[in-house]
Amino acid sequence: MFVDIPKDGYHFNKDGIKKIEEHYTAKYMGYWCTKNPRDGWNEQPVDVFYVANPDTSKGHTNYFGMFTDERGVMITNAESAFSEPITGLLCSDGEVIVSRYRHDYVVKEDVMIDGGRDYTRMTRGNNRVVIVTVDQDQFVFNASVS
Repeated sequence: MFVDIPKDGYHFNKDGIKKIEEHYTAKYMGYWCTKNPRDGWNEQPVDVFYVANPDTSKGHTNYFGMFTDERGVMITNAESAFSEPITGLLCSDGEVIVSRYRHDYVVKEDVMIDGGRDYTRMTRGNNRVVIVTVDQDQFVFNASVS
């Protein structure tokens, strides 16, 4: 099983992703929503990166997010992106499709998932639900008990 990591991020193209990876000695994990101060999920995802050895003396964690807004290029703590399990659906080729943010409507084959981390709407009767967690820079897959 695998989660497809898009070559282009939400905010940066593949060349930008590569530069960030090289600059921070990081691994791109895809674009994901992080939690907001009210413990809900942000509406817009950030491009999330994993760093094996963060500078914890500066408050850094293993996950940071990069995004752009009217202020320019921003960096944020993205630890919350993987603080809770992610619901996915298994496709026949082994890909687990996930909805990364609210209104991220994903369709592949006869499988559909929507809602990001705010809610889950999926193909009715789908018995291929997979719970995805993250361990360091690896996605871990567990079949859901239906």
